[in-house]
Amino acid sequence: MLLLLLGSNLDTSATVEVALARLGELGAVRALSPVRRMRARSGTGPDYFNVLATLASALDEAVLEPRLKAIEADLGRERGAARVAIDIDVLASRRAAGWYPGAAARRKREAEQTPARELLAEAGIVLLDAPTAPP
Repeated sequence: MLLLLLGSNLDTSATVEVALARLGELGAVRALSPVRRMRARSGTGPDYFNVLATLASALDEAVLEPRLKAIEADLGRERGAARVAIDIDVLASRRAAGWYPGAAARRKREAEQTPARELLAEAGIVLLDAPTAPP
């Protein structure tokens, strides 16, 4: 199971809601928070609509990652553009002992930044710090 953070800085939350529906094509999706309007990480620029969700899929994370990027592209994501139609980040994966951040999330320090930090706290989720997650 994956823990995802979705965000969009378009004018409404509609793209985030469509992305959640599209994720349902890959497995069982559950929103852990309502879609919330939050300030951009930089403190400047348009606000983002964000949601924390889980995705339970029979597909391996390595197979899911390009499919998540394909959903982003289908919904209008243009890398490097100021307007972010949709961003889908994998924050962590669930193991027997809890949630472990993946290498990309650790490198980008995703969980330490708003909105992830706030949404994780609201959902009562603590990411376990381990250099490599147990199987």
